[in-house]
Amino acid sequence: MSRQIAYAMLVAVLALAAPALAQRDPWAGSWRGVLTTPQGDDTNVTITLVAGDDGYTGLVTGFGPGTEIRVSSVTTSDVQVTVEGATDTAFGPLAFVYSLTRDDQLLSGGGRVTLGDHGFDVSIELKRARRADVPQPQIEQRIDYFSGEWTFDYTGGEFPPLSIGTRSGSVTFTAMPHGPFVRGHVTGEVFGEPYEETWTIGFDAHIQSIVWHEQLSTGQALTGLGNWTSPIAITFLTAPVEADGSVYVLKRLLQTTSDTAFTVTDQFSVDGGPFRRLGNGSYIRVR
Repeated sequence: MSRQIAYAMLVAVLALAAPALAQRDPWAGSWRGVLTTPQGDDTNVTITLVAGDDGYTGLVTGFGPGTEIRVSSVTTSDVQVTVEGATDTAFGPLAFVYSLTRDDQLLSGGGRVTLGDHGFDVSIELKRARRADVPQPQIEQRIDYFSGEWTFDYTGGEFPPLSIGTRSGSVTFTAMPHGPFVRGHVTGEVFGEPYEETWTIGFDAHIQSIVWHEQLSTGQALTGLGNWTSPIAITFLTAPVEADGSVYVLKRLLQTTSDTAFTVTDQFSVDGGPFRRLGNGSYIRVR
């Protein structure tokens, strides 16, 4: 009798728990719809939110063909979300703040868009896309992907000879003559001090192999061989670097999240030991 009671209680607990376990994230995914200006003009927009350990990140489209803006802040409550972002454009700095309310699979509300010295209020109505996952854009593998100016923020440990620590700045890549190469000039800041580096990238489209060479501000050089057969990521492994009686190897995952953004995740190994996290960076094309 006691076994039957225990079984019945277990069934009841599982029945109560099942809806909670199956419940989807209320915000993560792609929300598509229309942004309306005070003049009554409509623009198709998409807000894509991704859940992480520290909250939500995401992208917003709708400001121009192929243009994606990385969200800088996402604040959620029970049924409300505030999304903020900013970027530089040819017409000046662009910033937006959207305050939206969720009603089942609908998001609606208002916001403010500022371009240069001009700002205007907008209204927004979005509907959650059918897919619960966030589609990954397919990037064409080409050396011109890197051409232009990128801003970056890198968070990581100070670990000579591989990394000088958390830093930020910009890198401008220009095409080199006589081959599929670009050279990047890095200007940045680490611990309040300026630094400069030179990066060189080459790509063999026939075998989809890529080489990445960094002449670091410390005088150390890193050379990595990469595999770009995937349209969503490049995997690198550097040649061993000897310093202070040890041998270091860097492994890098570069994820091409869009034509205007990519991220890097670095790991390192010392003397053949297991790989450990070194740091991660976010790069956004500004021109």
